[in-house]
Amino acid sequence: MSIFRTTGKREQAVKTLLEGRCEWCDEQFAASRLVLHRILPEPGHRTPESPDPQKRFLLLCHQCHRDVHRIPLPRILQKDLVRKRSPEIRKTLRILFDYTPKPYEPPDTADFAEIYEECFSLRSLDLFRAGG
Repeated sequence: MSIFRTTGKREQAVKTLLEGRCEWCDEQFAASRLVLHRILPEPGHRTPESPDPQKRFLLLCHQCHRDVHRIPLPRILQKDLVRKRSPEIRKTLRILFDYTPKPYEPPDTADFAEIYEECFSLRSLDLFRAGG
């Protein structure tokens, strides 16, 4: 399910879970002053969008949301903000969006070039080092 075709209840649950805090400026706001910002894929990039819905959005106040589009804030920095979420928050967001990560399956090949391509095309090593 797309997070941007979500119910008001689910959106409200995200705002409550994140304690009404803008993930960029870290200020607390009323729910009506917060918006779910979709992190768009880089134009021309071959990296697929993550299947994990909690990695595809930020909760931002109206001012920060305007700034993200006006500046614009690079996608990699938006992803860094997502990585700052605690493991508990990430887990709860996955439950909220009915997403269960696939268990890790090691490659069935000893071809190091193929393993390298798989790891870096999905940014797996970067995500491992960043904790999620």
